[in-house]
Amino acid sequence: MKKFFIVLAVIFVFLAALVVFAANLIQQRAPVFLRQEIERALDKNVVIREIAYHFPRTFELEGVEIKEKGKPFDGETCFYVDHVTLNLSPLVFSKKALIIDHLEIEDAQIVIRKLNGSLYHAFSGALPKEHPSSGVKPVSGKKESSSPGGLPLEIRLLELKNSHFQFADYDVQSSGFVMTLDKINARVKDIALPARSQKTTYEISAELLQERDQRRATASASGWTRFDTHDTDAVLALSGVHLPYFKPYYAQVTGAALEDGFADVHATMNMQARVLDLNAGFELSGLLFESYEGGDRLFGLKADDVLSFLKDSSGRLKFEIMVKWNTSDKSVKLKDVVRKSIERSLRETVLGNVGNILMNALEKAGEPSAGPGKKNGVEEKIKKFKDFFKY
Repeated sequence: MKKFFIVLAVIFVFLAALVVFAANLIQQRAPVFLRQEIERALDKNVVIREIAYHFPRTFELEGVEIKEKGKPFDGETCFYVDHVTLNLSPLVFSKKALIIDHLEIEDAQIVIRKLNGSLYHAFSGALPKEHPSSGVKPVSGKKESSSPGGLPLEIRLLELKNSHFQFADYDVQSSGFVMTLDKINARVKDIALPARSQKTTYEISAELLQERDQRRATASASGWTRFDTHDTDAVLALSGVHLPYFKPYYAQVTGAALEDGFADVHATMNMQARVLDLNAGFELSGLLFESYEGGDRLFGLKADDVLSFLKDSSGRLKFEIMVKWNTSDKSVKLKDVVRKSIERSLRETVLGNVGNILMNALEKAGEPSAGPGKKNGVEEKIKKFKDFFKY
């Protein structure tokens, strides 16, 4: 029995020495391995000032910077954060993938650029070069697999706290129209690079910066997306958006110019089999126009009539649009689809209000007392009147 315990003790000492040796080896090599695999997975230039490894699977990264590789934004930063904590999964080697169970990022600087219909961002190098179901083409030198010698990247849970985002759009403004989000908080589950047939779910909230003298708008989004096909089911909300600041965008669908005005927007977005279905409700307040379209017109209707019929008792303008767009049809532009959807919605809303006013007037005049037949005839005429203007 004594010899047994001695042998057992020797075995424990040997195993302890082996663990210490392995831990030291991992501590020396894991940081280099981690940086290389992140760089390969993203197909970007990655700079990490310092990596601290805590046995058995926790890393703390300092000064993480991801830079664009190649034209047109070669060397420009698309992501920066002072401190990152991540936990690797125990399955990281058995599954032959760089699997991160939990990635926590705080106070990050994120930049997305858009040029010639393509998006450039931290993950763009790992996405397919072009997918027919996407309205905007991602940029990548990759196909459906990671870089040679690199491991696929999986992130089970990404938590983004108090971070900052800039979207620079060089397609609507040659110098780059910049939209800035602040105080971003997000929980994103199941990210895979390269993209796989799985749903990535997300909950995001942020503040939208506007002109210096305007209060911030609020923004939120939740839902899921399959990044291999871009199938999506999501809910979006914006509140307190100062419309004049976003003239480069609204000018895509109307020649009218706004001097003042705010919008609250609530939208549901669904993308299936390359077809985008968007339902959006708008609530506008404080609208002040510098000019209309062609003098006195707004989306093909007399502007004063449109504005008066859309107003509710509190003076806010409310209407909804439904957009259906086959993104695989390159001959059809989104701005044209949106324009037609707004025109249709305004016509139906205005005509609906006209019909209600006529019915109320007829009822007050005592027309319904003449009998159901006459009332039905009036309703039929109003219906024909509405249908005449639909297209």
